[in-house]
Amino acid sequence: MPEYRESQTVEFKEKYSDTFLKSVSAFANFHDGEIVFGVRDNGDLIGIENPDVFSLQIETKINDSIAPWPQFSIEQKKTDGRVIVCVKVRKGSDAPYLYKGVAYQRRHTASIPLDSAGLRSLSLSATPIEYDQQLSSEKKLSFRVLEVELQREIGLTKLTRDSLRSLGLLHENDYTIAGELFADENHNLKPATNIVRFGASISIFLERRDVSARSILTQYAAAIDMFRKWYAPYEEVEDGRRIEKVQIPFDAYRETVANALTHRRYDLSSAVRIAMYANRIEVTSPGGLPEGMSKNACLHGQRSVLRNVIVAEVLHRLRIIEKFGTGMTRIRSAYQPYPVQPALEIEDDALTVTLPVLHNGAALGEIPGSDRLY
Repeated sequence: MPEYRESQTVEFKEKYSDTFLKSVSAFANFHDGEIVFGVRDNGDLIGIENPDVFSLQIETKINDSIAPWPQFSIEQKKTDGRVIVCVKVRKGSDAPYLYKGVAYQRRHTASIPLDSAGLRSLSLSATPIEYDQQLSSEKKLSFRVLEVELQREIGLTKLTRDSLRSLGLLHENDYTIAGELFADENHNLKPATNIVRFGASISIFLERRDVSARSILTQYAAAIDMFRKWYAPYEEVEDGRRIEKVQIPFDAYRETVANALTHRRYDLSSAVRIAMYANRIEVTSPGGLPEGMSKNACLHGQRSVLRNVIVAEVLHRLRIIEKFGTGMTRIRSAYQPYPVQPALEIEDDALTVTLPVLHNGAALGEIPGSDRLY
């Protein structure tokens, strides 16, 4: 027997019926709620046969029927030898959530259509939030990599749940997407970083590292490690003196990678790509420029439009990025003493920074469709 009764936030369903989708819409529009399958309206426990198949049916139906997609989770509970299926729906930030073009609200224990005035009010009250601020479905995450970095950079003694809340990685008792991104491991394969050192042609891979389902900090460390291995300074004898030669300014590369991890679109199934060649490095970030940011503003660091507010703040605290909006300026400054200059190529769905090698027999030349960073 369930420990709760039907209410404005709880609905019982004896068996499957499309009408549950009205309640999904209502809960997503106004407040968290739960739909329990396998229980009669009076609370009698019936149970669900083949709960795995049933749960998949429910998940598919919600994804196919509610627009935009709501945040929900499905859980199976065994009570008195019978299995019930619980669908927990979160209040979303992209209201109105529509079922067959209609937005619903809860009134007592029923889900009813919203009238035109209510729909207008709901649309006006919806507060869009960035992707990294949304809640994650992850329940068990560890943050050892982040904890070590915070201890080293700001002297944090121990990373507690209160610390995670203050960083924006935990909202009440739920992890945010940013928390998922900074966790040691997660189930999100989207925010990957792929690094390749090419040989004489793009068909020759001298080394490759694909880092996915790991912390942003782990991805950043892998990118730095590859750079130190393949683009370390070297010594050359000139006029009887040993002169240290820099291949690519480290500060320019570090800033480019940090910018890519800070400003990329994490909701896209596309990795940050770092392509290393004998005469250049190309760093491509998914998502292009944030809405409201012009190409000119990006090139000259006139202002910053943050796409990932929490990610940027955590990386700022770790001193991986400096003051917001100065990334391109710092990249340009690192190349100021040299004749070759970095270049920026902006597309609708991607942004690529090319860092030329300073001392190399193979000339970089002009990059079609790109702008030099000066």
